[in-house]
This record gives sequence, structure tokens and C-alpha cells, in this order.
Amino acid sequence: MRQRAPKTIARQNVATQIVSARLEQFLLCTRVRKIYVAESSVPPPVLAYVTHFPRLYVLMAGSCALEVAQKGSVRVIRPERGEAVFVPENAWDKPDWLKNVQVLSLLFGSKHIGISLVEHKGGPDEPVKATKTNVHGTYDGLTQSILHSLMLSLAESSESPRSRLLTESLLHSCLSLLKSPAKAHQRKAAHTYESVCLYIQENFQNSLTRESVAKHFGLAPNHVSRLFHQQGQSKFHDYLNAVRMRRSKFMLRNYKMSLKEVAAACGYSDVAYFCRMFKKNTNGTPTEYRAVKPSILSAGKPPLAGLRWEQD
Repeated sequence: MRQRAPKTIARQNVATQIVSARLEQFLLCTRVRKIYVAESSVPPPVLAYVTHFPRLYVLMAGSCALEVAQKGSVRVIRPERGEAVFVPENAWDKPDWLKNVQVLSLLFGSKHIGISLVEHKGGPDEPVKATKTNVHGTYDGLTQSILHSLMLSLAESSESPRSRLLTESLLHSCLSLLKSPAKAHQRKAAHTYESVCLYIQENFQNSLTRESVAKHFGLAPNHVSRLFHQQGQSKFHDYLNAVRMRRSKFMLRNYKMSLKEVAAACGYSDVAYFCRMFKKNTNGTPTEYRAVKPSILSAGKPPLAGLRWEQD
């Protein structure tokens, strides 16, 4: 097994320091003034971001435009510095970075918090710069409790002072985790396992194999198998199929796509194999599942290409 390159570790440490410093500076001089909430009441358009986990955008500087679903229609919101956008699980957003803007994006996964500082100088020809870091491991109970309380508060009202204070508390808690990584990081094997799981969640729609994943991380294929056996008490292929099955259920519930299209979007080139795996995992066929599961989104058929599925 190859060790993580010192340069890779150094880059990760630098990214964490940059994000921590910017977040700390923001919290020292800025209060959260307003919170927008996205919904899943309309199917996501092309190039929209969709995830099974909640996300939070915080405008650190400038302003931007985001398409979101609200009250059964697509709306464009324009948050500015000191304002935030909360995107619940299975909801979507479509950002427009054509203006000078700096946004902190946080994704609250089950075993990690992904944090990105997104910067754009404005103009269609300017590239988007993203400084990415994360908190690995099941994060502390305090952060989880604040996130849960925020979700309950936003369900009642996004305009209440309580929702704004909970958002600030959540940011302070994340800053604490970034500045004290030793409290959140697990031992090396668990860290590697979680990194591999995250990679699978981000790339499940591609033609993944144990060998291709091992090559990406500089690991031996047998070591990948050991990681899943020891850390996850499962097999690599079982985990990959579980991620794909979860996504296929979401798509079957919410879109009038053919089984071939759903299979392809979830990483299965053979629709017959997809149907066999689906029946093995759910004790029913995809068609039966679609018939008994009501849609949480309006009926529609989005383009197969162009949807940006984030971490599962």
C-alpha cells in the first residue's frame, strides 16, 4: 500500500487553515441576517445539485443568484453577504457564479462534513476557485444536535431569530471541529475507508470496480476489500450496489424515466442485471416499486445528462 504523499497532506492542511481563518473572520464581524430554504417540490433542472444530505451555503462576500424550488415553482433567489441558503436532503439548487462572490458551502454527510470555500471574480470567462476541506468521522453530538434543531426551526419558519442564531451556532461548531481535527479524526484505516466510501458516493454513476478505486487511492485491491470487511463489515461490491440502489429508488419515485435510463444513470450498463440486483435488494422489481411508492416531486422526465449528483 502506498502512503499518502506528503504534498497531498500539506495541501489538505493548508486548505483547512484557509477555510478556518475565513470562517473565523466572518463570524467575528458578521451576523446571519436572513436564511433562504430550498425545497424538492419541483424536479431538478439540468446542472442542478442534488444530494441525500442537507447542505448550507453562507455568503461570505458579494452576492450570487441561485435557482431553487419554492412552493411548487422554480424561483431565483439572490442572497448577499451575511445571508444563508439551507438545502434539505433531496432538495436541489442551481447556482450562478457570474458575479464577484465568495461562498462557504457545507455538506453534512452521515460520517463527514464536506466544506468548500467557493470564490469567483465575476465574468463568464473567469474560473471558479474552490478550496475544499472536510471533517472525517462521525462528527460530535453537539454539532448533530444543532443541525437537527436548525432543521426543525426552519420547518416552522426561516425568518425567526432562532433559525438565524442556530445557523450561527452551527458555523461556530464546525469551526471548532476544523481547528481541533484530532477530536474528530479516527485512526488511519477508518479515515481511508471513509475516503473510499465518499469517492464511491460521488462517482457511483461511472464504471467503478474494486481495481479502479484501488488505483485511484494508490492501494492494493485486496487492501480495499480488507478495509470494507474490517471497517464496514461488508463487501466492496455490496456497498457500491447499496449506493446505486438508493439512488435508483429516488429516481424511480420521482421521474418518468425508462428502466434503461435509470439503470444507466446509476452505473448499470445492463438493464437486466440492474433489475436482478434491484429485486435482490428490495424483494420486488423496479416497476413494482415505482407503482407503490408515491412521488415526492412533480412528475417529470429530466435529461439523463447534466444532473450533478453530489455525495450520497
